[in-house]
Amino acid sequence: MIYLPKVKGLCKSFNEMLKTIYEIYEQEINSENPQNIFLYHDFINNQNVINELNSLGIYIIDDLTNLDNNDILIIGPFGINNSNLNYLKENKIRYIDLTCSIMNKIRNKIKEHLNNNYIPILTSDYNLDINGIFYINNIEELNELNKNAKIYLPKMPQYKEDDFNKIFSFIKEKFKIVVMEEFKCPSYKQIINSQNELKEKYQNVINIESNNLITFSNNILKSNYHYQDDYALITNLNLTEKELNNYKYLLSFLLYYKDCLEKIVNNNSLIMASLNKEDNLVIKDAINDFIDLNQNGKYIRGTLIALGEYFAKDKNENYLNLASAYETFESAILIHDDIIDNAKYRRGKLTIQERLSKAYLNKREGKKYYNDTCKMASSIALCVGDYGLFQANKIIYDHYYNHPLFYKILSTYNDIVDKTIKGEVLDVFLPFASKYHFKKIGEEDVILIYSLKTSYYTIKGPFTLGYLLGGKVLTQDLENILNNMGIYFQIKDDLLSILGNNQKLGKSNISDIKEFKQTILYIYIINTEYKNEFLKIYGKKNITNKKLKKLRELLTISGALKYCEDYLDNLYYNSLDKIENLDLKEEDKDLLKGLLIYLKIREK
Repeated sequence: MIYLPKVKGLCKSFNEMLKTIYEIYEQEINSENPQNIFLYHDFINNQNVINELNSLGIYIIDDLTNLDNNDILIIGPFGINNSNLNYLKENKIRYIDLTCSIMNKIRNKIKEHLNNNYIPILTSDYNLDINGIFYINNIEELNELNKNAKIYLPKMPQYKEDDFNKIFSFIKEKFKIVVMEEFKCPSYKQIINSQNELKEKYQNVINIESNNLITFSNNILKSNYHYQDDYALITNLNLTEKELNNYKYLLSFLLYYKDCLEKIVNNNSLIMASLNKEDNLVIKDAINDFIDLNQNGKYIRGTLIALGEYFAKDKNENYLNLASAYETFESAILIHDDIIDNAKYRRGKLTIQERLSKAYLNKREGKKYYNDTCKMASSIALCVGDYGLFQANKIIYDHYYNHPLFYKILSTYNDIVDKTIKGEVLDVFLPFASKYHFKKIGEEDVILIYSLKTSYYTIKGPFTLGYLLGGKVLTQDLENILNNMGIYFQIKDDLLSILGNNQKLGKSNISDIKEFKQTILYIYIINTEYKNEFLKIYGKKNITNKKLKKLRELLTISGALKYCEDYLDNLYYNSLDKIENLDLKEEDKDLLKGLLIYLKIREK
């Protein structure tokens, strides 16, 4: 179970401010003569909130002279000085004052010390609209001040203790006259008290220290936390309730994934160790290469088999061997894929054909020997891929032939293989057909590849297998959501393949470009004025870093990148809405939402 703090990481004034902003927005868009809404000063340090407000046409401003009486100004918690307030009144500009009471107290104290020739010091996180405050981004900037200056250092409610202590220690050493005054916010104190209560109640309390889901994900995956334990999420950040819930959903899935990952890896190692009983060294080496390649994956598909069983029967009992079989199938099909794409790396390792080529190409010289070596390497890799496909079927038969739904499980697995291969056929043919004008490729052709090759193979297929293992058949509503997730996965993959870092990906980020892959990005840009410039690079074999950079620029300025990102957003939010309407337990919905967020933030 994962618990959220009673005070959801928001100070009261920030929470009330957001509520008021949205209420005013709703009033205005429904009125006959809606007024523009502006926020005074950059008092929100949450970029997600800023982006959301901007999408509604609500912007932050500093210059009040741009306002007129058709505008509404919302004054945030830090307040506004008297001269600017008088300007609003004189020009009859409607304003709503949401200045925090504690900030009013701080402002008065700062003005009092300014009158006594003190220099108030604040970090740039706080803009109080008072002349004479010395704002700093780092401690070194304090060296600009005369050592004889009188310093006033207000300790703001949400200052991090360590950061403030560093500033205070530096100031005490450098300046002779220093006045430090601490201001405590009642709502902030409430947050701290709530967090302390949670720490006493729950053994595992996770503090969200930065609003970054990727960093959070990496930290959780490295942790010793487990899914069945209880957790409390706390934070001092100004996160919205929606953002905090996203951390909850992601944590739920990551903990489940972590537990499955460890078990699948161990079981996979045992099964792979049992395979190689060969005496012939050539065969033994080939199988060892397969075993090596069948390690170090993300095992997300195996985890989805576990998740399907968990959803069907509320526990995991029997998924491990099916997960290992599926991961074996995945490695086999990837070997075939690498032959098709002439790829050199997979999962950060040399591909099978590349290993064999490197082992033998330095033995002889001559074009004929070179060609024969490459043919031999690709042919053995093809055989090794076939071997993996056979072993996957054998693992399923050996471990599940007594299962009541064995034939349905095997039939569904074979259906997944069938659709994956059909998707691969289209994925190979369509670039050729497009390049040489045998067929005009449209978005519907690309989506068909995504549905066949990726949705079944990566998301819907393994989950369905797990659901059958749990004794149930997937509902249509859940199947539709999983299909959308699979399409989401592939579009994200297309973006990573061109925009990602090949060190993180563990494979080349230019292989799709060389192979003239048909993607949504491609379909969009060839219907723009940038088509010819794009085709001078896309599909060519010699892709330098300079050309890759140019390609990325073309995808951006043509609007292809934004179109693709918007497509992803539509899939994402549509899937979230549909998950909410499923007839499932809340914790199961959390797992599905967490999976979706994981797909969204993944970097490889």
